[in-house]
Amino acid sequence: MLRVRLSRYDGGVILREEDRTVEWNDDETDSQDDDFLLEGDDEDEPNGVLLSEKELIEKYASGQLRIVRSTMDFTLHNLRQVISDKSYLNISPSYQRRNRWDRRKRSLLIESFLLNIPVPPIYLYERDYNSYEVMDGLQRLQTINDFIDNKFRLIGLEFWSELNGKKYDELPDVLRKGLLRRTLSAIVLLAESSRPEDSDVDVRMVLFRRLNTGGIQLNAQELRNALYPGHFNDMLLRVSRSSIFTDIWGIPPRTIDEDENPPERLLRNRLYRTMGDCEIVLRFFAIRETIVGDLKGGFRRLLDTCMVRHQKDSITAVDSLEELFNHCITGLRDIFEGQPFILPRTNRPSLPLFDALMVAYSLVSNTEEISKDYQAVQERLMTYAMDEDNYAILTGKGNTTSAIKERVSLAKKILVGDSQ
Repeated sequence: MLRVRLSRYDGGVILREEDRTVEWNDDETDSQDDDFLLEGDDEDEPNGVLLSEKELIEKYASGQLRIVRSTMDFTLHNLRQVISDKSYLNISPSYQRRNRWDRRKRSLLIESFLLNIPVPPIYLYERDYNSYEVMDGLQRLQTINDFIDNKFRLIGLEFWSELNGKKYDELPDVLRKGLLRRTLSAIVLLAESSRPEDSDVDVRMVLFRRLNTGGIQLNAQELRNALYPGHFNDMLLRVSRSSIFTDIWGIPPRTIDEDENPPERLLRNRLYRTMGDCEIVLRFFAIRETIVGDLKGGFRRLLDTCMVRHQKDSITAVDSLEELFNHCITGLRDIFEGQPFILPRTNRPSLPLFDALMVAYSLVSNTEEISKDYQAVQERLMTYAMDEDNYAILTGKGNTTSAIKERVSLAKKILVGDSQ
């Protein structure tokens, strides 16, 4: 008999035997350095409003979220049937993050079931009666479904190493039957008490945010994707997968079935995995509107408020924004002969330079003349980059709104010269 010591950690399970450790978490990836702030925030968060003790007691009495929950246990056999019924269970709501487990982590989950190790419960939200969406546990569900569908081979198993390299159909019959008998618990948050229209608070979004920050914390753009769904957010996702954008930023190009079956090369890409690509697109609109509207605030807050402003935009309004973005990135690609946003000293795309050139290009009127004089534009970039002070501006040494405006102003000079 295999003797193990079992303990829970940050919503996952750690399995230890002697000095060996197997661990997994739903949103864990190969790199733990996913919160690589593309943006910063130069302002401290404001202090909370001061309340008297009586007011605090009243707020506590009236402000608790009323959540009714129940628990269901699924065998893996029944779980497959549940997943296949899209009207019953939506395993990919819009607020789920992009990154997925690699094959070894998926294999370790299957090994946990084989070992009869308790697996943390998934969380479901009842969006309508007898109709659910996954709030936490997407990776577990996809792994179970994909393995039983023979979509990957087991690798990296420590206690069942004899099964490495095998698909589900290649397992001995007794192991297949035993695996299907294993259970996964689901905690269900019921719709009767948590509908967004019952309160000013969208309980579903609050729950998602808190449930998914217990282990690997969602980064800023993943939270925006969760909290501000709509046509504008859909556009960010769409534009970030366009061929011109992926080519510039070195992201694997879009494949026909990537929504259902993303290639591992794409899942390993850091910008894609962390939704950093979507944030790059968002930066263009946020910085442009900051300059046009003379907005103030820390940079992260400017990105957040940009999402809020556009959350309820119509399809027509969002189409216009997408057209503007595509016009700018296409024009700059042509001016710099397929390699825009490259700083001469680094020979790789620069995010601050992208911000500055894209916004500057969107604010000048004579873009056709700029395109005709593309060699002069390239020479001006080289000249400015040779100056230490200008180079510091172009590389984004400061991330305050004043520093950003200075960077865009310098980018205008690169595009049109000192005459404008």
